[in-house]
Amino acid sequence: MLKRLTNLSLKMFTVLFPSEKPLLFTGANSTIQLASLAQASGSKRPLLVTEKFLLQLGLLDEVLEYFKNEGCEVTIFDGIIPNPTYEVIEEGIRACQKNDCDSVFAVGGGSTIDAAKVIAACYSNEVGVEQVVGLLKVKKPTLPFYTVPTTSGTGSEVTNSAVISETTTHQKKFVVDPKLIPSAAALDANMLKSLPPHITAATGMDALTHAIESYSSVNRFSDAERDAKLAIKLLLEYLPVVYEDENNPEARQLVALASFLAGYSFNKSGLGYVHAISHQISAHYNTPHGLTNAVILPKILRFNKTVCADRFANLERMLSGTSAGSDEQLADRFIARVDALGQQLNIPSGFKELEAKHFDAITSKALLEAKSFYAVPRLMNRAQCKEILASISEGVKAESPITQQLASITI
Repeated sequence: MLKRLTNLSLKMFTVLFPSEKPLLFTGANSTIQLASLAQASGSKRPLLVTEKFLLQLGLLDEVLEYFKNEGCEVTIFDGIIPNPTYEVIEEGIRACQKNDCDSVFAVGGGSTIDAAKVIAACYSNEVGVEQVVGLLKVKKPTLPFYTVPTTSGTGSEVTNSAVISETTTHQKKFVVDPKLIPSAAALDANMLKSLPPHITAATGMDALTHAIESYSSVNRFSDAERDAKLAIKLLLEYLPVVYEDENNPEARQLVALASFLAGYSFNKSGLGYVHAISHQISAHYNTPHGLTNAVILPKILRFNKTVCADRFANLERMLSGTSAGSDEQLADRFIARVDALGQQLNIPSGFKELEAKHFDAITSKALLEAKSFYAVPRLMNRAQCKEILASISEGVKAESPITQQLASITI
């Protein structure tokens, strides 16, 4: 009964507070189209929220030149870190206040976009970070907000939420409000071409997790299901292509589109235990979110198979074009596809830093998060959660290159 009431309340929230897709620009140089829209809409003093290495690579030179030529005064805030904290966001708010910014233009990964959302909300509402944490705490519209994702995974450019971390405990906190959805977004292959393979892998698996968890949710909406299925198909086909050839713009564009679609899908239908557990592991060890999802995803697919065999079988039928076999057999084939993709992308089997002494805390918070926010298809108990944690902490392969490379990257 409790599960049914929780699922009903989550679905009612989506119905009562619907989220729409932002205006979308796609293709090479769409960043300039987005900047043109912002300028034409009245943006004269934008706060550019980004990451230092993007500036150093020169990826923002063209958009900065565009704003300059249009007479705009750009304030650059490049203090974003992985899993941004309240302190980082408060610094961004102060930069916005000091320069009387009239809009926010975010270029970066999910951490950058999430931080920019909260900066835009706090500035326009004249409040601190604590006052917007939670559900529907953003009372007034945010500053006009435009975003260019430089990774294809988080889907933050289309969602109504932001994940930030307490400064001292690094506990993940959520800001959830339809007002956080950007005014417009650009999926620009030129901003993605420098993405190295290990980041492509982690963020792409994050997007795949969004799509699968959304499709597995018991909160079902026809448009979200459609977008989730297309995202899964695109990611399974084109993510390996981009991983092997980082300079393939067509594949890059399709993976970026898949991330956008997956983001819209989970924004309506919700997530599940992959994210619930992943958030807690990242809070304890600062592990990259996308990589943590990638490690946990196959475990949750197998956990959910007893109740999701028909859903997974439908995905396999879409991918293979055949209906031969039972639902259980087809579900196994789909899970095997996800396993094979992880191996191809060099995803590790677990995390050597994960310690048993933290299992109780991780389990308690993960189960609470899932119970509070997600319409999961199957409820998990404490023993089952600890079993999953043990499976990704014991017998871990030697640390893979992707684990080493992602340790300090903002995604």
